[in-house]
Amino acid sequence: MKKSLLLVTTILLISVIVFGCCSVKRTAPGTSVNDSASTEESDINTSQDSFTLLVYLCGSDLESRFGEASANIAEMQAAEFSPNINVIVQTGGSQYWKDIEISAQSTDRFLIKDGDKQLIDRNTVKQNFGESQTLADFIKFGVEQYPADQYGLILWNHGSGSIKGVCFDANFENDGLTLPEIKDALASTQDVLGKKFEFIGLDACLMATYDMASILKSYANYMIASEELEPLSGWDYTTLISSLGKESFYTDVLDSYADKQSAKATYTLSVINLSEMEKADAVVEEIARQIDYNLSYVGKALSEGKEFGAKGESRSGTNLFDLGLIADSLGIDYDFSSFITKVNGAAHESAMGMSLYFPTEQADLLTEYKEICQNSLYMDFLIDYLYFKPESTIVFDNMGYDDNGCMSFILSDFSEQYVQSVGYELHSFAGSEETQKLYCVGTDNDVSFAEGIYTVNFQGNWVFMNDVMLHTDVYEEKDTHTIFSAPVKINGELCNFLFTYFKPTQSIQVEGYVLESDLSSRVHDISDGMKLTILYEDPFSEDGQLYYEEGTITWSEDIDLSIKKLKPGYYQYIPYVVDIYGNVYCGNTAVVYFDGEKSTMDSIRAG
Repeated sequence: MKKSLLLVTTILLISVIVFGCCSVKRTAPGTSVNDSASTEESDINTSQDSFTLLVYLCGSDLESRFGEASANIAEMQAAEFSPNINVIVQTGGSQYWKDIEISAQSTDRFLIKDGDKQLIDRNTVKQNFGESQTLADFIKFGVEQYPADQYGLILWNHGSGSIKGVCFDANFENDGLTLPEIKDALASTQDVLGKKFEFIGLDACLMATYDMASILKSYANYMIASEELEPLSGWDYTTLISSLGKESFYTDVLDSYADKQSAKATYTLSVINLSEMEKADAVVEEIARQIDYNLSYVGKALSEGKEFGAKGESRSGTNLFDLGLIADSLGIDYDFSSFITKVNGAAHESAMGMSLYFPTEQADLLTEYKEICQNSLYMDFLIDYLYFKPESTIVFDNMGYDDNGCMSFILSDFSEQYVQSVGYELHSFAGSEETQKLYCVGTDNDVSFAEGIYTVNFQGNWVFMNDVMLHTDVYEEKDTHTIFSAPVKINGELCNFLFTYFKPTQSIQVEGYVLESDLSSRVHDISDGMKLTILYEDPFSEDGQLYYEEGTITWSEDIDLSIKKLKPGYYQYIPYVVDIYGNVYCGNTAVVYFDGEKSTMDSIRAG
């Protein structure tokens, strides 16, 4: 949910009304991201090896509101344990626990074994899960008390990518572990551990980043994480623990996650072989060299690179783009066949399994990112890219309309190298007359480009829930699908409702919703009986209210989400260009009359 383009000029919008295929597809575990060659399995596991798994379970609101940490512990208890397997869970970070055996007033440690959960240690002083020392103390405890041939570590909670990190403690003002803090904790425990972790997993959103992997490569053989927002229920811990000590472990983790989240089209999970990180380093450095040589490559790279994470009124873009897709857009050769194995839902089928932090704006974050980034060449490129940008990049020219009544325009020659994406924002008049109050119903990027001319292809198509028009923003559009986001209230709470439309089958798959107030917005399931209040943006509100409420719909399996024609009446749209720095430039306003089948240009007004 975002401010209207008439009010703000610094948001990134990627939108279109197009349709696509509904079956959930995934890359088979053991298959590379760009061919069908088998990946090498880890040496994890002969039946004689002992294994200690440490789970750093920061409950936060995921537990206090939804009970998901307790649910995952129950999954652990349901696992089949080999005699040489120990699972140690440290709980905290939440103001309430659904599992009555876990205290919110202390930091507890449990041994999970053969269906039981045994309290083995309790610190009556709450510890901050967002502090490096808390993680280090837990690792030392687990290694000293439960020594093993091999170790694994899982960080469980919200995740926010390279800048903000993971594990946000609700008892300490949502303080989280930054990547440097994770590095400090791991470095300080190396003497006790005496070896690398077999794997470090992050059951959290957005943590399969190049930066996270660059740090973990010194401390683990493998990393397990998701590029995208994770569904609320997370990983399948019954399968994960049952598979510890087996050669099929990584395959089982990926396969079970795909099965658990198969109702979603947007899930992702990757297993990254950290011993081959030099392959990612080489790709990142070549990206920096090519873009530094020619800025016009940036727009293509970012538009094809797939940005992960939700955007909203209190949340801007994540600046996390798929590394492989950026490389593909620039024609960079790479072979990740033994480096990354992944499973993806149909909406992210082309994602390669690792994201790259590429800030299109917010130069003020570079000081912070400099402490995180492990690649000096890439860091130097970002500094040049963001600190030496021009004050203005986009200039509209010759705005008019064509023979079909569609607005057309050109950009100055100087502007073309800075274009990242082009679209338009649609407004509807509240009444049947042009003079009635306006409200915003969303954005679309159905803008064609030919012979230097951009043309807005407004056809009167929009997304409806039953017979109610939705405010929809398309924040991802690919050849096979479009992911939509719509601002709604669900049971009275402001949310983004997410769904994917697939072109070949012209079918819709509901992904769920993300809370506007949530730290990293895991994707929540929507269930029968929930009340959805449809919202439109009110950019000219006199009482300060951002949204106009259209009505409330009770969710059920019979809800019809489909593309329909807008009702007859006056509409206006405003073309915009997003530059490679994330700035939005708006053109003049077109006022049209739509008769239910086609639109007629009424006037073009200065913006």
